[in-house]
Amino acid sequence: MKNIVIVGGGIAGLVAAVEASRSGAPVLVLEKAASLGGRAATRDKGGFSFNLGPHALYRHGALRQALRAFGIDPKGAVPGANGGFALHHGRRHTLPAGFASLLTTGLLPLSAKLEFARLLTAIGRVDAQAVQRQTLTAWLEANVRHALVRDLVKMLVRVTTFTNDPDRQSAGAALEQLQLGASGNVLYLDRGWQTMVDALRAAAAANGAAFRVAAPVLGIDEIGPDATGVRLADGSRVDAGAVVLTGAPADVDTIAGTRFAASLPPPVRLATLDVALRTLPQPKRLVAFGVDAPVYFSVHSAVAALAPAGAAVIHVSQYLRPDEHAGRDVERTLEGVLDDLQPGWRTVIESKQFLPNLVVTNAELTAAQGGTAGRPSTRLPAFDNVFVAGDWVGPHGQLSDAAAASAIAAAQAALKRCAPQNRGTQAATADRGTGAAQPFAAAVAS
Repeated sequence: MKNIVIVGGGIAGLVAAVEASRSGAPVLVLEKAASLGGRAATRDKGGFSFNLGPHALYRHGALRQALRAFGIDPKGAVPGANGGFALHHGRRHTLPAGFASLLTTGLLPLSAKLEFARLLTAIGRVDAQAVQRQTLTAWLEANVRHALVRDLVKMLVRVTTFTNDPDRQSAGAALEQLQLGASGNVLYLDRGWQTMVDALRAAAAANGAAFRVAAPVLGIDEIGPDATGVRLADGSRVDAGAVVLTGAPADVDTIAGTRFAASLPPPVRLATLDVALRTLPQPKRLVAFGVDAPVYFSVHSAVAALAPAGAAVIHVSQYLRPDEHAGRDVERTLEGVLDDLQPGWRTVIESKQFLPNLVVTNAELTAAQGGTAGRPSTRLPAFDNVFVAGDWVGPHGQLSDAAAASAIAAAQAALKRCAPQNRGTQAATADRGTGAAQPFAAAVAS
């Protein structure tokens, strides 16, 4: 079987590596950074595990399904509804997360409570595919009477999709994600998502896959519609029977000569303040969602093992509009949320990180695009053996689930191209390659 080169060592690249290598194909993963993981990497700071902002693994999503197929079961726990607040006009209200809390919250009048209860019951039966081309704002105006209930749904959509753009966001895509969350909730992972990164790498390596970090890929060598290898920044070249590209749209454009970055909707971004505290000043205040403001607060360490005993890791975030860029003003806003929910936090802080413009997913799912169905295919039209995967690719899932689903599809397509019956005859060198050709075995060894 001919070799498969996977460019990128984030979640999509690692899932593709496991899927391809477990079928017996020789696989090489090339990662431009100094370590694997991408946005799924976790940093340890004195015993505190810092993800890049808040992360949650959907229990019924495509990524979890892929992990189970690979024999990987990351440890974690499901967040509960206790200690939850809805923030509205500067006041804390009981978060209406269940029947009892909906009855007791002072956030909604009785008529709105009844409508919200009916909506939560009915939302699982909504045909999300039928409203992929309708905006979230239009769907809410047509189906929800109370303005405050509409704001609550927007709040839930922000939490599940990270998107703060109801006038353009696909209602179908938003509802799909709400349905996914309602069907199985999420997991917060012990020690962070790095545990999943490490498990995926180990699974691929056990199947014979190899990895090279600090190995940026500059381009693809080709003969007609067939890629014959990739060119690296150090001037070397690696032979390839098929290539899977898993970077951001601009990275794929640079390598493959495509124009994804200019044609796709804008990325979904988040400003996040992640703090480690030696102790939690208010141990009963664990989660809060903004109703009239796009903010999020969660003590993730109350659910998963992310901090030493008695200490805490907290994520405080603001969901950014497509045209919004966060600065010190947003950081002060997030600090104010902490002041309200965990007064005294500044006196027990151990460390913190502020990420003002974190890309959560590389292209928003808009109504104009047709929701998930409007995303690019895993196959690059200009090539017969180059495929692409990521959170912005393919018709299935969102966020890391889209990355996993497209990675599985891309790896399976690459395997078909590299199977012995598809080998054919190819020239040993490319018609526009530069640098010395490096056989696959030598590339792996280096």
